Amino acid sequence: MHLPDLARSSWQSLVRTRNRSILTILGIVIGISAVILALSLGESAQAYILSQMSAFGSDQLIVNPGPRTQMENPSPFTQNSLTLKDAERLLREPWLDAVSGGIYVTDDVSARGVTRNVTIVGALPDEIVIFEFPMADGAFISMSDVDSHSRVAVLGSKVADDLFGQDDPISKLVKIGDAQFRVIGLMKPMGTQMMQDMDRTVYVPLTAASDLSHNRYLEYIIVKTAIPLDEAQSRLEVIMREAHNIENPENDPVKDDFFIMTKADAVKSIDQVSGALQILLSSIAAISLLVGGIGIMNIMFVSVTERISEIGLRKAVGARGKDVLTQFLTEAVFLTVAGGAFGIILGSLLAWIAIQAINAYTPGWTFTVSVTGVVLGFTVSTLIGLTFGYFPARRAARLHPIESLRAE
Repeated sequence: MHLPDLARSSWQSLVRTRNRSILTILGIVIGISAVILALSLGESAQAYILSQMSAFGSDQLIVNPGPRTQMENPSPFTQNSLTLKDAERLLREPWLDAVSGGIYVTDDVSARGVTRNVTIVGALPDEIVIFEFPMADGAFISMSDVDSHSRVAVLGSKVADDLFGQDDPISKLVKIGDAQFRVIGLMKPMGTQMMQDMDRTVYVPLTAASDLSHNRYLEYIIVKTAIPLDEAQSRLEVIMREAHNIENPENDPVKDDFFIMTKADAVKSIDQVSGALQILLSSIAAISLLVGGIGIMNIMFVSVTERISEIGLRKAVGARGKDVLTQFLTEAVFLTVAGGAFGIILGSLLAWIAIQAINAYTPGWTFTVSVTGVVLGFTVSTLIGLTFGYFPARRAARLHPIESLRAE
């Protein structure tokens, strides 16, 4: 039988039992759609996070609290070890162009009867140097503001719009928590950077944020170095160990109560998390595909049983076992490829819906259909058809024509 005739015959056979065929491919549809969803979201997440990392310059290093194992095995319980004294110590180093540290506080900010829940960042003056914040008006935090625990604030553009509309917010008062702060600066619209909506952020002196949160520990120290990163990292380790009274001549990261991260480290960590998520979702999809493949095999066995007389008649008029094997394999592949195609469409649609939902809360995500996922979807669905369709097809091919006709 020629290939076009074989394909037409297989298609007609599936159409005759279309309800059963649709139910049969559901497992394949779900499995392939899960693969597409996992890979597409994973690639979109990587693209988003890498775009956010553009604010993290190649000449910058971040000192984080806790040992390096904290980065390799993240825990919700972070060791508190960084203080303002650490940042002030680094400010004295001539080979560092800029030094800042931060405390994050989530709190209500209000003015004129309008209240918004925003991220409050307590920072040092060099924050604007490191991240190159564009100021629309006023000034950023000064070191005298930090030293005197001044209650002054720099507003993100959306915070200013929400609280003051078209009015100039400079020198106006806003309430953060239970304290009054005077607005000294307004930032231009920036969107998201380092996975933080800068337009809905309020910057205050680090010491003022410490007073608000009753927390004296910093969540990070970031530096901009004038020397090569490797040398800067080594110097930072020596300074931090001296400041924290840590004896660590063998450079054992477990003994340190801090770890230093470069942009390359951050990207590697992101890739690991994204890869782990994709593996998890793909494993779930693999289970669905396995169930779908078993379903295909069972239905094809039923189809062979129902069509014994047809098989006997075909073999009686000259069809070879190879022809029967090929027809049933073709039917199985048709089923799984159709399931794969619908799965790719469904997975892409679900990925698009997910990206739109994420963008509603965290703008900046782009929708991408994973080319790897599409190729993998068609390849896997074809292999499932060939693998799970082979045993029923082999059984059909081995049927004796006389015994098949007698079964009728």
